[in-house]
Amino acid sequence: MTPAVRRLVELVSAGLMAAITGVVAFQVLTRYVLQHPAAWPEEAARYLFVWVALLGGALGVDRGVHFSLDLLTSRFPSRVASRLAAGIDLACAAFAALLAWHGATLAWRVREQPSAALEIPMTWPYAAIPVAALLMAWSLAASARRRWRGPPPA
Repeated sequence: MTPAVRRLVELVSAGLMAAITGVVAFQVLTRYVLQHPAAWPEEAARYLFVWVALLGGALGVDRGVHFSLDLLTSRFPSRVASRLAAGIDLACAAFAALLAWHGATLAWRVREQPSAALEIPMTWPYAAIPVAALLMAWSLAASARRRWRGPPPA
């Protein structure tokens, strides 16, 4: 991801977290204070959380903070290990691209199905899958390119 896209994803994620907090606070207010719970906040919080989790996963991939096992790559010289890591990144990028494709297909397929409480097209919650998967694929492809080139000469 470029720094501008990364910053945008961070800001969107922060905004979604603020929205979750507000929606859940509203749900608590209507349920326990007003004794007349609203029907939509639980569903809204769930869909917002899906978006936050998947965008957070994409940010984690971009920052390289997800756990990984170096059992295989640690056994090779650094140049071979970086090429192997690049291949692993490319395989993960291909999986993320496939996930984006199928996620987009699924999001399109449910476009006419309304959600239970909000009555919004189910495309909106499902769209988090292809968006986050594309961001992951982009980050993994960039990581593979960096790793293929290897560490800069000392």
